[in-house]
Amino acid sequence: MGTIRSMTGFGRASVTEGNITVKVEMKSVNHRHKEVSVRLPKQFLFAEPHIRQVIAQSIERGKVDVYIQVELEGLEGREIKLNRELAVALWEEVKRVSSEINAPLPNAAIIFREALEVKSEVDEDRILPIILEATKQALAKLVEFRSQEGERLKLDILKRLGKLEELVDKANSIADIAVEEAKAKLMDRLKELEIEDNRIAQEIAIMLDKLDVTEELVRLQSHIRAFEEALDAGSPCGRKLDFITQEMFREANTLGVKSASVKLSMLAVELKTEIEKIREQVQNIE
Repeated sequence: MGTIRSMTGFGRASVTEGNITVKVEMKSVNHRHKEVSVRLPKQFLFAEPHIRQVIAQSIERGKVDVYIQVELEGLEGREIKLNRELAVALWEEVKRVSSEINAPLPNAAIIFREALEVKSEVDEDRILPIILEATKQALAKLVEFRSQEGERLKLDILKRLGKLEELVDKANSIADIAVEEAKAKLMDRLKELEIEDNRIAQEIAIMLDKLDVTEELVRLQSHIRAFEEALDAGSPCGRKLDFITQEMFREANTLGVKSASVKLSMLAVELKTEIEKIREQVQNIE
């Protein structure tokens, strides 16, 4: 029996090696297709294709947002330079303005801060494995979250499928009675109008064909079996389940149109209500 996964989930992980710390957060929500958005610092964009590849191995459907932080401690891999030309220009301008307004000169460190340039040399071969490890750990938690949520959805759907089966059985038990009652009323009416027996037989045959819901009920039962099989197979099955619920709703709607009694019409309404509730849950399944 396969595992059902929801498309909603969250995962977080942090990995530290030496002076490098990578923090990853992932969240996913419902989406008709697979859509992955990766946000990470500009100097680490080289890792994005690798991150997408890792996620694609575990996620079939849903919108996944990935947030990545990379922290480098100390000065390793960084180069600090003072743009001397800019610093001198800033200093001369500040001196001129200070002289004009008769104000003391500000702290030089404040002025020169604008002229500082910090460059980071990224060791891709060293940092990429750390980013991917943090990504895999966060992804594992996301998938676990989606699996737990999926099992909750599955239990709720199975309960509703049981209700559907009860309603179909009830419809089967009253459908024949409803048709017989409608047949008797039609015969009485036609006899009152003194219609010939041959004509009566033809009219009854036409009516029975219009009111016969056996085919709809059989197909509904078949769709329920197909739904249960797809659910047992596990994710990814969301699209298939959505298609089956559409077919079930179509049969229930036809049943309502062809109903020969108020009881059968009310049952058709109950069927459509339960199917719609199932479909709402299916929208969350991967």
